[in-house]
Amino acid sequence: MIRYGVVLAAVLGLTADSVTLNMSQYVNANNVRAFVFQGTISSRQGGEYVEILGRSCGAKGDRLISGTQTTGGGAYRVENPLTGTPYTYVFVYSGTTFRARWERTYSEPKTWLLPAQPRVARVSGTRTWVAHVTPATPTGQVPLKGKTILLQRSTPGGWVTIQRQRLAYRPSLRWGAFNYEARFRIPTRGLRLRAYLPHASAAPCYLPGASTTFRS
Repeated sequence: MIRYGVVLAAVLGLTADSVTLNMSQYVNANNVRAFVFQGTISSRQGGEYVEILGRSCGAKGDRLISGTQTTGGGAYRVENPLTGTPYTYVFVYSGTTFRARWERTYSEPKTWLLPAQPRVARVSGTRTWVAHVTPATPTGQVPLKGKTILLQRSTPGGWVTIQRQRLAYRPSLRWGAFNYEARFRIPTRGLRLRAYLPHASAAPCYLPGASTTFRS
């Protein structure tokens, strides 16, 4: 049996309730990365409450990032950090997936990714360097143990991989409780090098990324 409301919606060209989400970012005056969330609701009504939810990479649930009310025409716009009084700021990690929620309706998800940033330090008095990588979230929801990290050398033709190692979990006071690291022995001096986390290892929480360049 077809409901009268469904038939009427089809005749009038009505669509189900919906909410959209667009994202942008900038660095504010306090040198903090600010996120701008904006969109519209299908009712085009003002005074409707819209929440921005974020799910950290590997997490099973959402957390509230911010919320605001729509203006005339059903548009909304809100930032994180939210300036004014009170000042609010929810830290966002690479790999976070955002959705807007209006009543029981959700927008299409948007995932925000940063390049991975391995850090490299030399073991004093040796020809060994240690590459350190930390997960996108401090709880280590997506472990990096066993992921491959590359040692690459700069050549006239570009970066060339010269060693591959697997990351191991090594918590430390200096590098943190969720430190993952790999060691590279480099007997040759004067090489221009970097540690690089490729796509297969960086996903799903990061984009591929490299350390700063160093010399052996």
